[in-house]
Amino acid sequence: MMGILGGFSGTVGTVIGSVNKNGDDILRVKSKKPRTSQTEAQINQRTKFGLVTQFMQPLNPLLRIGFNGVAQNMSAYNYACMLALKNAVTGTAPDIALDYSKIRISDGDLHQVVKPTAQLDAGKIKFQWEDNSSSCNGQATDQAILVAYNADNYEYSYSIGEATRGAAGGTLSFPNHETGDQLLIFLFFQSAEGSMVSPSQYLGTIAVTE
Repeated sequence: MMGILGGFSGTVGTVIGSVNKNGDDILRVKSKKPRTSQTEAQINQRTKFGLVTQFMQPLNPLLRIGFNGVAQNMSAYNYACMLALKNAVTGTAPDIALDYSKIRISDGDLHQVVKPTAQLDAGKIKFQWEDNSSSCNGQATDQAILVAYNADNYEYSYSIGEATRGAAGGTLSFPNHETGDQLLIFLFFQSAEGSMVSPSQYLGTIAVTE
């Protein structure tokens, strides 16, 4: 190795010195190897996680109601994401999607209703179901929580307690939307005093036509 103004061969810090076949002194910076590389499994997992959190984040206020009694040692939001990652994600990156029929936005020991449906009616969403309060652990006074979630812009509308199990139906206004947007429809129930919640029921999608 020569003085500070001369050439050298070897490594000093992050600089590598060498001499080529013509006798020229060459300096180059040592490249840094990445500590980890993204495997296919890691890419899949990150993509799935991003898809689930993007879907669940707007629903967080409802998730606090829907999973209040079952989320243990974690937030209701994290519990909902965990369930979705386990049960509702299909495909591999980049073709990963959510199976909406397997998404839960609530869970608990209160019984679901029988034969729930939802359809467009006079500019609103009309819900109907059979009152099964005489044959389950639910009561006619259980509060219906009606949810319409716009899968195109992640906005939603909901009502709590405007209908009851015993009423066998209720209506809900659209969330913010454009013609052609797809609304995901969910329904679950909470006991009148708030101590019990039913597993959510997915009623399908409704295309907005106005």
